Amino acid sequence: MKRLDYTKWVLLIILLCFDYPVSYVLAEPRSTAHEKHGTPETAIHIIADRLESHHKMRWVEFTGNVMATQDDVVVTADRMKIFYKSGGGTSIEAGTIEKIISQGNVKIVFNNKTKTAMADKAVYLADQKVLELSGGNPRVWSGKNMVRGKKITLFQAENRSLVEGVGKDQVEATLYVKEGGGLK
Repeated sequence: MKRLDYTKWVLLIILLCFDYPVSYVLAEPRSTAHEKHGTPETAIHIIADRLESHHKMRWVEFTGNVMATQDDVVVTADRMKIFYKSGGGTSIEAGTIEKIISQGNVKIVFNNKTKTAMADKAVYLADQKVLELSGGNPRVWSGKNMVRGKKITLFQAENRSLVEGVGKDQVEATLYVKEGGGLK
């Protein structure tokens, strides 16, 4: 029984990593993910050299050669720590991701490989759907277009971004435009 509970927790934490519907992992699910969300389920795959979790503190950390994939999104980093909210009582059925912190050589590839983000640190705030990139010369590419700054914040829910410079480290952007659509 203890081994089954441990396996459920590890699987649940991995699935929560990307806000994946997890009702089928728990005993006696009330409905399927398809019924709750109206969309088909997709697989999430995470590999790393090590996994450590702390239920009471509500976090799980993957370290060493971390790679998380779901559909067309691939996140690689030296380490990834996931903080989740308690579902109340001993059940985590209502639990959700609070934030994900990835550190060291962070690279995020998404939108069918048309967008790439790189930084030393990435913090994803799940409730706000905000991704903050900082440290190590953060950059984001969309096709051939590129922006760089000391801190880059992507507001997913608002479909907008903010690139900040500090002191002599100004914001830099390289934008490719069609013939006749530029400054000349």
